[in-house]
Amino acid sequence: MGRQFRLGQELYFVLWDEQSEEAGVARAEVVQYASDHSKVRVKVVDAPQRPVIGRTTWVLPDRLDDDARSARRNYQRRARQELREAEQAEREEGPAQAGGAERAPDQGEPKGADGVSDEVREAWGRVAAGWPDVELLVDTMDFEAGWPDHQARLAKFATVAVLRLRPALEALVGALPGDEAAEAVRTAMAGGVLASASAAAGGDPARLLDAWDQVPATDVAGAADQINGLRAALSELALRRELSPALGAE
Repeated sequence: MGRQFRLGQELYFVLWDEQSEEAGVARAEVVQYASDHSKVRVKVVDAPQRPVIGRTTWVLPDRLDDDARSARRNYQRRARQELREAEQAEREEGPAQAGGAERAPDQGEPKGADGVSDEVREAWGRVAAGWPDVELLVDTMDFEAGWPDHQARLAKFATVAVLRLRPALEALVGALPGDEAAEAVRTAMAGGVLASASAAAGGDPARLLDAWDQVPATDVAGAADQINGLRAALSELALRRELSPALGAE
């Protein structure tokens, strides 16, 4: 039998806000479930979208997680998977519309461990070695919910830790030009707190400790989500390229 639920159990899932066009993690408790546990009805206890608090809704089990961080990470993974499937469908549809012309053998870059260069492995090793510091700070931010000053201070140190890894991150994605997973890492690094903090630091991560007030408050508030998004993209890249060691326990 699959996953089991109990009444009153606290779970997390991602809600999409149509008005702001943003996703947010909601905390909910189980109020009902199907006899075979194939679907679960939950009551929203807390969420960024205040009007939904107190409402109930049916949610599929694979959309529910035991903590907010897992809910964000798994939501991002599902979104990327859906995007890849849509892109794959478009690629397969193209030759069919062209009259079923015979496709040439795929001569692209080999996938998995066989397609990994020493440069990629070396860069990944530096990223993996430095990531525990980032992860500890981001995880601690979850425990400081309700204390925005504490979270902002932790966000500063977490951002500094990521910026110290930027040379290794850039070397990693630079060694995989045109790679879809590497492009996801580039996207996760762009904009938000990582971009504004990088500009404030002027190439020296330590300088950010004194220049943190130059980072917009909105970017600071989204620091944990952006860094978690970067982690998810890196984990996907490692999975595809069979890179080790992992960034930490999943």
